[in-house]
Amino acid sequence: MKVTKGVSIALASLWLLALAPAPARTGPTAANDAANLAALLGTPLFHEADRLAARLLAEPALDAPTLALCGLAVLRAGRVGEAEAILERAVALAPESPEAHLGLGRIARIRNDEDAAVAHLRRAVPSVPFFEDACRHLWRAAWARGDVAELEAIRTLIAARFRERSLPLHTSIENGVALLRGLAGRKLCAMEGAFDKLTVPLLAGMNGQSRLRMIALRLNGGAEYPVDIDSASADFLTVSPLLAEELKLVPVGYSTATGVGTSTAPVRFAVLDKVELGPVAFRNVPVMVSDLHPFRGLKKGLLGTALLKRFNVTIDVAAQAMVLYPLDRPDRLAATIARDAVAADVPLYCYDATTVEATLDGAPAALYILDTAAATNLVDKRFFGDHIKPNLAPSRIVRGGIQGAGGAQSVNRVEGLPVRLGPLLFPGQQFNEFPMETLNMIPGRYSAGLLGNPLLWPYRVHMDFRNGRLILERFPKPPGRQG
Repeated sequence: MKVTKGVSIALASLWLLALAPAPARTGPTAANDAANLAALLGTPLFHEADRLAARLLAEPALDAPTLALCGLAVLRAGRVGEAEAILERAVALAPESPEAHLGLGRIARIRNDEDAAVAHLRRAVPSVPFFEDACRHLWRAAWARGDVAELEAIRTLIAARFRERSLPLHTSIENGVALLRGLAGRKLCAMEGAFDKLTVPLLAGMNGQSRLRMIALRLNGGAEYPVDIDSASADFLTVSPLLAEELKLVPVGYSTATGVGTSTAPVRFAVLDKVELGPVAFRNVPVMVSDLHPFRGLKKGLLGTALLKRFNVTIDVAAQAMVLYPLDRPDRLAATIARDAVAADVPLYCYDATTVEATLDGAPAALYILDTAAATNLVDKRFFGDHIKPNLAPSRIVRGGIQGAGGAQSVNRVEGLPVRLGPLLFPGQQFNEFPMETLNMIPGRYSAGLLGNPLLWPYRVHMDFRNGRLILERFPKPPGRQG
């Protein structure tokens, strides 16, 4: 059973944040707190950073650098609106604050506004102490826009910061540069074709039922291949080595990938000339070739968020279809939704992977990765120990196993946990305990777990990437259970 490949590495490798110097405030205690907060922002200690930020924010007056640090800590904790208000206060005090522009650029990316993200992050990169984090997000935002000339200019800007620290460019950028050289000025992932509504059939599962997660893509003008609809992947497309061999893809870079499980695997990077989705085609599509577990011995792929978020998306298992609508026409999606049948309408965040806020078993509300390709749910080991385990009878915790991109792993498992997503309650859910540090550090936010497709299949799933909303609509008659 596939859980998730976790986090793709193609263009979102793990970058640890550099430590910032202590912002100047009056008083040694305040200065020490600010310095400690800067240090915590370079670690997986999301909770500790959030608590220290709360203590600093209780002060009657803060300077811009300290406010910006607090905003970054609150953002990493997953409270986007609160972080934005703090960062706007910092910008009002210091319009050129690089830390504030880093935070606002990240928020723009979360809201799928890569144009605003590039504008903010360009202002942050030249001087922000957290330069690796700023460079990574700027590179990814520009990558999503696909302008090769812009990417070359941003590569030069980023390289200057790395030279300052006598550091080599990170592998993700070097791989990106190799891809750019092969494009010879052509636009990255350029879309051809126009439509008002594009319906793509869901493929049948092994039992003959439609599956929530799988469609077919035509690659390089040849055959169609099955791909999972994977909202937890940050990339455009991932393919198996067997499929890459059949397509005769030429590697342009190398790295290592990890996921849910215990193993890692080498990955290669290449470019597909053409990816077709019905009458719509994408040219010059970056692709990661991965030998992680779900791909072994198969000719298949993963369709990631970098492509999905270019549309508003409906996944309808009753109609056995995925439906795409133009991103700049959210009214076309809205017109299809029966509002009296809406069970939940909640914020949808693009932390590279799609993310929502939910409540598990009465624990504090927290962010959870939304993974349309996952067959089960995960809860962070620390979050489980702090908030769930103390309220459970020991007999309810059993040993089980999960099968993910990184292979098999033995885990603690609990049945019968309720999950609340906005007003919608999902009773009796199974969760597997799993350490989420790697899945959290790459996008730079704390998520308390992962919600898989068993929660989604009874609903028509609408992902409004334009307005940042996840809408779950009840079917008139629940469809048969999907795989």
